[in-house]
Amino acid sequence: MLNCEKALLAMNDVPDAYIESARAMLGYRVGEQKRFSVRKRIIAFALAAALVLSLGIAAYAVYVHWSRGMERKLPATGTEKQRAEESGLSDTSQTVSATANGVTISVEQTVIDGDTAEIALRIEGWKLDRAQELNAAIWGGFPTFDGESAPASGGSFVEERGADDCAHIIAADGSIEYDFWARAGDKLGTLSGREISITIESLGVSGKGGPYQPLVEGPWVLTWTPRSNSDRLTVRLDAPIGDTGLRLLSAEISPVSAKVSLKLDKLWVGYETLDDFDWQLTGVRLRDGTALTGIFGPPTEVGYTDIDALILEMDYSSNRILEPNEVDALIFAENSPWARTLEDSELIIVPLA
Repeated sequence: MLNCEKALLAMNDVPDAYIESARAMLGYRVGEQKRFSVRKRIIAFALAAALVLSLGIAAYAVYVHWSRGMERKLPATGTEKQRAEESGLSDTSQTVSATANGVTISVEQTVIDGDTAEIALRIEGWKLDRAQELNAAIWGGFPTFDGESAPASGGSFVEERGADDCAHIIAADGSIEYDFWARAGDKLGTLSGREISITIESLGVSGKGGPYQPLVEGPWVLTWTPRSNSDRLTVRLDAPIGDTGLRLLSAEISPVSAKVSLKLDKLWVGYETLDDFDWQLTGVRLRDGTALTGIFGPPTEVGYTDIDALILEMDYSSNRILEPNEVDALIFAENSPWARTLEDSELIIVPLA
């Protein structure tokens, strides 16, 4: 194979923006009438590919496509995205899809560590008017892992604000994104390396107190085994959390999730009424001294592992990708810290060593 042919094939994996930039450097733009012979045009494309692959490879190395929903949940730099792909945490390489009645649903991206799975599905071909868009719903769909359901899971359409300042789920290209999340909990132990299966029975509308009404019948069945990252920092200790009367017994930190086990000073029954515990994990401190606060939302699971010993366990998902071995302390705060701006004086830092 000629070098120019190899370069042309390599261009399949290069983002269009970089190819266009290289074309511009060589005086070639789509839509412009240039007096190039066929041979010269092929050479120009080959040179463009070579230019992108040699001079522009650093730029391409950090170009990683993430779904619209994942961009919101886990805002990251290009370098962080690239590392997530390389480590298996993020997987955008899946080609799993299903089509029924003119609608195609495909797996756009997964982000999976040992404890948390974020799954972005792309829906194409589903035509909705504005009223239907406001009340769109799916029937079925909750993922299973090696045939077992997760103890905690949920899902929602990804919304964006349009030029009219109203929420829309239909993107500019006509696609719709639906994102699932799931937690392994003690039931599954880990989500890494498991086969995922999602069956969506129908797409429809619901709302205003009325029953669900299907608009497009499926089913759409998606089954695949994505890459994942099982890195985890596990620490067992018995450290006081400031002067709160609480003690931190253990902690597990994964790239996008965390779990803490606390020894309480008195019985707390708020879990029965779905109240939030007063003190919550709000962030971490890294080995270089950087404090990351507000990266954990409300716990995804709360419960006693030993109610007689007053040992409470709480699981969290993170909105920041972490390198577990870079974490050297946990940061706690009270009164729903995810819902407000925190002052330094409110934080309690608990070293892990």
